[in-house]
Amino acid sequence: MTNSCLIAKLGRFTELSEADKRLLAILEEDEREYRKDQIVRRAGRPVEYLFVVKSGWLTSFSMLEDGRRQLLRIFYPGDIVDLSEIALHQAQHDIKCVTAAVLCPFPKAGLEPLFSQSPRLTALLFSMTVKENAALLDRIRAIGRLSAYERLCYLLLEISSRLRLTVNGIEDGFRLPLTQSDIADLLGLTNVYVSKTMSRIERDRLIQRQGNRVQILDLKRMRDVCEYSENATIDTSWFPLGD
Repeated sequence: MTNSCLIAKLGRFTELSEADKRLLAILEEDEREYRKDQIVRRAGRPVEYLFVVKSGWLTSFSMLEDGRRQLLRIFYPGDIVDLSEIALHQAQHDIKCVTAAVLCPFPKAGLEPLFSQSPRLTALLFSMTVKENAALLDRIRAIGRLSAYERLCYLLLEISSRLRLTVNGIEDGFRLPLTQSDIADLLGLTNVYVSKTMSRIERDRLIQRQGNRVQILDLKRMRDVCEYSENATIDTSWFPLGD
């Protein structure tokens, strides 16, 4: 349990009992390795299993009839892929590994002990799903209203915020394995715009890049540029009491 990214992530928002940790650890009993660019699940396939991300990055995406691609979400260590589709019979999106990854698949029914034995964990997972959907709506707003420069700043801040839940030392930089095409498809830009805009952000001394590693140099100024508001907490005042 000490190596569980899921427990580390959820523990940032509320204190977890030992019983809660054991319930979560069951979801990570089966580990499987996936290659970079490997498809984990196709749209239209039955949603029989969910996946805890042990390591690596994944993305969900949709393909349009003309071949264009829209990236929707990025999944990081500690995330459950795709918890928002638990109520669906068929997957709405493709899931692909951005990097090599270790995933822990578990059947949807595997959540039943958690829901029946820990109302507090149930409330936490529900809140996490709502929080992630709210973050997706914020990014949709950013895509619809912000400039390319502001969108890229927003994305880098979003990634930094998400990684901070399970990775130490984010202030010293993080690895960005997304390609220019990935970023373009995520933000509704072109590859050329991504390249030019990222260079401009670096020239403005908001970030520093070394290979695929990015360090945010001026967090406050970057937040002001794109009006980024980090919702780093969850209101747990209404949660059922633990054992």
